[in-house]
Amino acid sequence: MLRYKKSLTRFSGLLVLIASCVFAQDSTVDESTTWLPAHCVPIETIGLHDDAEGEEEAIEVFQPAKFKSTPFTLRENVTLNELLAESEDVSQFVTMQLEDTVELFEFACRTVLGANRELGYSCTNSPPSDILMINPKTMRFTRAAIGSWTFPSDSTVRDGSSLFVELGQCYVLESSEDSSSDSN
Repeated sequence: MLRYKKSLTRFSGLLVLIASCVFAQDSTVDESTTWLPAHCVPIETIGLHDDAEGEEEAIEVFQPAKFKSTPFTLRENVTLNELLAESEDVSQFVTMQLEDTVELFEFACRTVLGANRELGYSCTNSPPSDILMINPKTMRFTRAAIGSWTFPSDSTVRDGSSLFVELGQCYVLESSEDSSSDSN
């Protein structure tokens, strides 16, 4: 009986060791930013415009829309990563710079588990109107945004909301100089 207990103790210890290795592998977050900086190129950008309905109109009207695709560069925001290192649930902070307008967007990224149990990032800005999801292994991304718009016309001002979704591919840049020269 004593020999059985010792064997059982060793076996359960071995199981605990194996389980901890397996779970550590699944839950360990790769904090490195080896995928940054990255240049991202949209492959397809689609969306909808939601015309504002009048008081007598009870049904919303959605118009399919093709949005202009804009390449962008992603960089680690080192300053925010250092200042907000203790932020709960945020893996890293990323800055997105649009190529054509040189606008900057700041994102807080959280680690998520995607298809095939691959780790990825779900990044949102504040207030959360944009979302960027990226798989650092395949470097594929999905970006979505929602917002309001106004078009002045001859007789009335028309307004509504827009939603766009963009799919594309990112490419790792070798250095920070590559990413800054790329946006020029």
